Order: sequence, then structure tokens, then C-alpha cells
Amino acid sequence: MSEPALWGRKRAVLDAFDRVHLARPAVRLYELALAARSDLRGRGAAASDGLPVPPARLRAQIGPLHADAAFFLESGRHNADLIRELVREQGSSLDDVGALLDWGCGCGRVLRNWSALEQTRVYGCDIDARMVTWCNANLPFADARVNQLTPPLPYDDDSFGLAYAFSVMTHLSRELQDVWMRELLRVLRPGGLLLISTLGEYYASRNRLTEPEREAFAQGNLVVLYAHSAGTSLCSAYHPTEYVRAELARDFEHVAFRAAADDGRHDIHLLRKPA
Repeated sequence: MSEPALWGRKRAVLDAFDRVHLARPAVRLYELALAARSDLRGRGAAASDGLPVPPARLRAQIGPLHADAAFFLESGRHNADLIRELVREQGSSLDDVGALLDWGCGCGRVLRNWSALEQTRVYGCDIDARMVTWCNANLPFADARVNQLTPPLPYDDDSFGLAYAFSVMTHLSRELQDVWMRELLRVLRPGGLLLISTLGEYYASRNRLTEPEREAFAQGNLVVLYAHSAGTSLCSAYHPTEYVRAELARDFEHVAFRAAADDGRHDIHLLRKPA
């Protein structure tokens, strides 16, 4: 079965479960099954950075592919390299940002890659207290905190020179996306950078959307599935590039874009808070 066909079948199953209010428990059981399979196979991976690897039950919760420890570590390194590269293209470096924020840090997939930063303070936050507890216990160079599904963040105005969010906007309703963009604008210093990942054309073309949803996306409209489950992996938002530029990031300067650029084939947008 081809990948688009498989995704189409998964969508049909999720729709059926959602009609009887069982979609969220079904997704959670799927994540637990992936974690259990990873544990049974003993498919752990030694981290070259010398830091502990989170348990499979936490890794699977941030995305099915991350149940595999090797993929978890490799994709985190790739995303960290992508951040470095995009910041460097703007004539700066991570040593210049003063403080950075991993918004939606999970169990430290990207956050763990900043242990060598000496001049930059490293922060993370997430709505899952178990993830934050793991980060604080195992990534001593970072300060991780719990935030709620709605703002505010536990930080002062103009705190960060860089904030990034992988697979966060992708799991929020339109209303939550808008209020969080305003909140991220608040905590960024003038001229600070914000990197977000979105589900773009690559995902919209993979048979995940119905014909009316696909047409709405093609017309430049945001499409959100299972918005009532915002903040969980069940909710998924699909962002046309023009929507990000004109609506989601309207208060920012849009400075860079890469289509299907990370290991999960998310689109990457780099934004700047106006000085």
C-alpha cells in the first residue's frame, strides 16, 4: 500500500473513532503500543552527547517515528543544525541571541543539542509536566518549565533573542495559534527570531484531507482537523505558505522559508520581531 493510501485509511479510521468520542484514547493506545514495541525490540541508541535518552513512552508521545531512539536523536540533531544554519544566514549565531526558548520542548529532542552553548541561556517549556520533569532531571544546562494550553508563558517581555517551535502550531486550533503568536511576540526581544514548523503542501497532498479540505487549503486557507483536541497529537493543522505570511505571522517579518525541510517533512518558517 502506498504512503498516501495508508494515510487516507488512517484518516477514515480516526474519523470513525472521533464520531463516538474514542479518537483521543485510540491515539494514546497507539502511542503506548509503539513504545512497548520499541522496548521489546530493545532498539535503544547510545547518545553521542553522553546525555540520557528519554524512555520510549515519552518519545512516542511526541511523534510515532520517535519511538525509535535512533530516529529521535538523529532528527533532533538535524533540527538543531537547521536552526544554526538559518540563524547564521541572518548574519548571527546562537552565541549572539542571549537566551533561547524551545517552546514545546517535549522530552528534549532538540533542547539536548544546546549543552555546549556557553554564552546563551537555554530555556524550554511544555504543557506536559512529565516531559518537563524529565528535562530538568537529565538536561542540567536547561531551565524547563510547565506552561498551560493558553498563554501566558512564565517569562518577562523581551526575554529571548530566539524562540523555536517544532510540531506545536501543527496541533493547535486557529484561535490558539493566534493568541500564541502574540505571546511569542511579547517574549521575544526586538529583532528576535522565531522559527516555527508547519504542515504544508507535502502533507496536504498525501490524502490526509477530504476534497473540500484540500480545496480550502489550495485557496490559501488554514485547515484544522479535530480542533476540539487541540494540544494533542490528534489535532492537526495544515498551513498554506501564503496563510502563514499574510495571517499567522502578520505581526512579524517573514525572513526565510524552506519547504518540507526537516526529517518529518514539515515546512520551516523563520520570522523576525520588528525592531
